[in-house]
Amino acid sequence: MRKSHSRNSYSPLHVFVLLERRLKKPFSDPSGDKGRWGWFAHAPKHRVRTVSFTVAGWPRLPRSLRVAFMADLHVGSHTNDVARLAHLVEATRLLKPDLVCLGGDYVNGMPFGGGRVPPETIAAILQALDPPLGTFAVLGDHDATYGIRDVAGALRGAGITVLENRTRNIRFMGEDLAILGVTHNGQELIPLLEGTGLHRPSLVLAHDPAAFADLPPGPHLMLSGHTHGGQIRLPLVGPAVNASKAPLRWTYGPISEGGRHLYVTSGIGTSAVPIRIGTAPEIALIEVNGNGSNEAG
Repeated sequence: MRKSHSRNSYSPLHVFVLLERRLKKPFSDPSGDKGRWGWFAHAPKHRVRTVSFTVAGWPRLPRSLRVAFMADLHVGSHTNDVARLAHLVEATRLLKPDLVCLGGDYVNGMPFGGGRVPPETIAAILQALDPPLGTFAVLGDHDATYGIRDVAGALRGAGITVLENRTRNIRFMGEDLAILGVTHNGQELIPLLEGTGLHRPSLVLAHDPAAFADLPPGPHLMLSGHTHGGQIRLPLVGPAVNASKAPLRWTYGPISEGGRHLYVTSGIGTSAVPIRIGTAPEIALIEVNGNGSNEAG
């Protein structure tokens, strides 16, 4: 995995973004106006996908922990995205989750087409989520490109807990659970897990599913984004790329391998171009329960 976003590690997309920053100040358009690109940049309708996990080592609970999960908002990548985000937040609230997790990439990273929505505008809308156990967020590679301090500061100012290689504890149905958040390159996952306790039931937020390669077997469920579900998935072929070092089989959906569990969402927005083919934007509702044992299976 990349240790830093050095000049030599930038993708062509990052180069385009950095060039545009010299021409137009980022975060300068709270309306997200797409200008002449507006006719082309309409978002497809989102869906709600409900996925259930039974995780060995989690306690058997009176009911499942309900986690609403969104990632890759890229607010401003589509026409009327500011109003769209408010609609998505209300749709998430109606699901009545116990907590909300946000998987990074809040800002619009397209190299053209306007829609530079400030992180403060995005965070103010997300503040309305307000689930009982809180809203937890990690940051993505586009957030790092545009400025970690700007994005993280806006989210924290809206009462959202940003986990940059940190752990928070929650209590649900009389049980203690941990929420871990690793930075977009996933470098600190193992130290965080070891500090928390490898056999402690944990939700792990990692922007890029490549971090799943470092997740040990145990009572952990990783939630990731970054891939946009491939963004373009061709019939009988699937995604051609996923912009990650993760294998293509980790591009979208629930994955369980060798006692390890991962869900990769298709996300909300887009990058590079405002087009999706064969993969809808989604709000994921993750229902998590255990097998009644406090020891990892």
